[in-house]
Amino acid sequence: MKEILVKIKNLSIITIIASFVIGIVLLAWPDKSITVVSILTGATTILLGVTAWISYFAKEKSIVLAVAGTVCIIVGLIICIKYQSIIAILLFIFGVFITISGAVDLTFLSIAVLILGVVIMINPFSTSVALVRLVGAGLVGYAIVDLVTFIQIKKAAKEIQEELKNIEPPIINADAYEVDDNGEIDSDAREV
Repeated sequence: MKEILVKIKNLSIITIIASFVIGIVLLAWPDKSITVVSILTGATTILLGVTAWISYFAKEKSIVLAVAGTVCIIVGLIICIKYQSIIAILLFIFGVFITISGAVDLTFLSIAVLILGVVIMINPFSTSVALVRLVGAGLVGYAIVDLVTFIQIKKAAKEIQEELKNIEPPIINADAYEVDDNGEIDSDAREV
């Protein structure tokens, strides 16, 4: 059990550090972050396509593998070359959905959502930078909250450990009854 808790603690520390670092990177360099993520996505898709073709030649001659491999390679190349256009299209679609959502219910908040949707459709590139920064700020906030929680849990665990050190285990007789220091059966005669 202790090994599992140590692994959870280590994973929590890694998550806190990674969230904080990624958040800072997204806040500091949103344009470059979009480029890197897009190219990595495209490269991963190309790699999937190459893997499908290797499987096609090495293991089984399935037309599905050949088609999937070709599609992945083409899509990966398009993502790497035209990622800005893809992001603009996706943000435009996102803006349309937000605009429709804001237009459905005309409250103060929905009017703000409606305006946000129009802004996203008109200027997707500036909006993408703002969204990346928002995600970065969210990750930094998450890391800070997670760090505070981690410190509180570590403090509580230490207090519990100290309390457990001071507890003496009950004395049990051969009939499985709890007895006191004099060998007398507990007044409740509880079976343990």
